[in-house]
Amino acid sequence: MRFLNDTDYTALIRNEIKAALTSNYTDTKLFTAENMAVSQIKKYVAGKHPIDKVFVSYDPTDPDAVDNRDAYIVMLSIDLALYHLYSSTAPNLIPKHRSERYQDALDWLKGVASGTFVSDLPPYEDEGGETMLNIKISSKYPSTNQRW
Repeated sequence: MRFLNDTDYTALIRNEIKAALTSNYTDTKLFTAENMAVSQIKKYVAGKHPIDKVFVSYDPTDPDAVDNRDAYIVMLSIDLALYHLYSSTAPNLIPKHRSERYQDALDWLKGVASGTFVSDLPPYEDEGGETMLNIKISSKYPSTNQRW
């Protein structure tokens, strides 16, 4: 099941732009860009957060379904997918704001992966349900090279 739905795009782009980006292709092009975006996010986030809790599925056609997806991850997925769509159709015509949003998304993902940015995504838990905290070993002394 897809992580993104067609209704998710209406918050960030107009339907005309989406139609222009996918005009020469079927929905396969859009699905491929979405899969690339989700995979890109997974590569950065997997070390700190459980992927199965970050990328939960949601069916907007089900009246009883509750959207538990993280809104920021949805936004990042859309930004990355749109950048991939632009780069495959017209790489020299990518709007400046789209490139900036793509770079902002990458910067945030790199920050989360390195631990410099804090996210509110669900943390890993052990078998007892206790949160597994990140362990970072540091020293007040600079590292030295012991090779002679």
